Amino acid sequence: MMTNFVSHTSPLDALTHALGEQLSKGKNKLEQDFREAYPILEEHIARKMRKKVLVDQFNAAYKHELNLIQFRKLLKEERARRHAEGDAARCQSCGHLLVEAEEQTAFGAAEEDA
Repeated sequence: MMTNFVSHTSPLDALTHALGEQLSKGKNKLEQDFREAYPILEEHIARKMRKKVLVDQFNAAYKHELNLIQFRKLLKEERARRHAEGDAARCQSCGHLLVEAEEQTAFGAAEEDA
């Protein structure tokens, strides 16, 4: 006797499942991945690593296709979100506060992104 493995779910169950899948895809997934990587990214920004290198490495690690403009936007949004929550970026090894890129001169920021 063959058992029917078709799941009989309600429309609400189907909606819940579909919305749950969306959280793990697209923009939400990108934002989650960026939040996860943010402390390490800030640490390397403080060490004067070029943002282009960070973008390339982030894309390779998380399988995204960010460009530098999108990266800067996410960085700015994450800094603002953490600042509003009182969660300043700290070095993972020593715990010191990291200096944000906004404190750099316009020349230094342009040079770093090249």
